[in-house]
Amino acid sequence: MPSGKSSFAEEYAAGSGKKVVYIATAAAEDPEMQRRIEKHRWRRPSAFFTREEPLHSEKLLGEYGRAVNFILLDCLTVFFSNPLLRDYKLTQVKN
Repeated sequence: MPSGKSSFAEEYAAGSGKKVVYIATAAAEDPEMQRRIEKHRWRRPSAFFTREEPLHSEKLLGEYGRAVNFILLDCLTVFFSNPLLRDYKLTQVKN
């Protein structure tokens, strides 16, 4: 069962009065993740400027990280695990 962290963060960002830049880090690697991504897309306010970037989200932080913006990065766990999983998959292909 989802914990509601993303919903809470989205509500908090929407109430900030700033332009919300939503950086989504998930990749649709399997059907369950695809369903979760679709649910988040559907729920996300249309006023949010959304960028989906599973591997190089840090570049977007530099690009959009100004005081006039509210940056919502969803999700830090996925942000850190995506490069590790990519590297693991690459080593499995080589072996």
